[in-house]
Amino acid sequence: MGESVMLEENKNKDSLPEVVLAPLRGVTTVDYRNTFCRHFSGVDSALAPFIPTVTGKVIKPKLLSDILPEKNKAMPVVPQIIGKEPADIIVLAKTIYDLGYKEVNWNLGCPWKFVAKKMRGSGLLPHPDKVDAILDQVLSEFPGKFSVKVRLGLKTEHDLKELIPVLNRHDLSEVIIHPRTAVQMYDGVVDIDMFSECFEMLTHKVVYNGDITSVEFYQTLQERFPAIDKWMIGRGVIINPFLAAEIKGATSLAPAEYAAAVHLFHDDMLSCTEERLSGPGHVLGCMKELWKYMALSFDESNKKLSHILRAKTMNEYGRRVDEFFQFYEVDKVN
Repeated sequence: MGESVMLEENKNKDSLPEVVLAPLRGVTTVDYRNTFCRHFSGVDSALAPFIPTVTGKVIKPKLLSDILPEKNKAMPVVPQIIGKEPADIIVLAKTIYDLGYKEVNWNLGCPWKFVAKKMRGSGLLPHPDKVDAILDQVLSEFPGKFSVKVRLGLKTEHDLKELIPVLNRHDLSEVIIHPRTAVQMYDGVVDIDMFSECFEMLTHKVVYNGDITSVEFYQTLQERFPAIDKWMIGRGVIINPFLAAEIKGATSLAPAEYAAAVHLFHDDMLSCTEERLSGPGHVLGCMKELWKYMALSFDESNKKLSHILRAKTMNEYGRRVDEFFQFYEVDKVN
């Protein structure tokens, strides 16, 4: 494994926080997760991007392609499902269980309007009675562990507080909280005070998720919530793939070393994407989506990033990427 940042040897591993890679649809795919593990350290496991339920008793293999066990040996993964019909949730959850996964997560936080308006994801948050009925049926038939990922609410931050008595009545392995409402999407700041109220009300293990993009912010949260030992990070790790290791005590790299390490990761990720996807258009779309996050860890990247995002061919894309990294690996240190 090409880890460019190593954890301090004198750190007690038992005292280190558990870091989980959050799901980001179209980005944190199995290719990303496996490539990450070949180049970086610090992330202990991942929650896979959600799989939607379907009507019927047969799940098409394509729906499960991202979580096939033979492809997911680099890091432990918990599959996530999204849906509102108990029977469909049970079929999908049992299918995933039969693949060898002993835990699944139910998405009650997806903020996208086209999902919420169908009363999936965050669309269920204002309906505790429906959530209660779904959990009653699902947990009576699913043999594995079952967790939920939530937001504070759909339109109001009080939805979750009204839902918590329902969650506390059920045997859940954990509750992952992103302290924003769905209508906020990812705008504004996370509501730490409301998270604190929900944390105190819950009887389940709580995992914090949201806006951990620096060691300093993680430390602020850890000091305020010392009982929390599991943290979910999405955009922060995609922007800075060394963040999880730095949270655990690793030393930050110099800018040129950082750029060189990310360059190697990018080239590996590109190779995997080209193997998986057919056609340069699909490959470019996938890689450009990654760049929207990855470039944010580089100062003065806006103009150079725009060149990458405007690339029409693989040759142009490769040239623009090389120019981007050359600026940080060579020009910035001379």
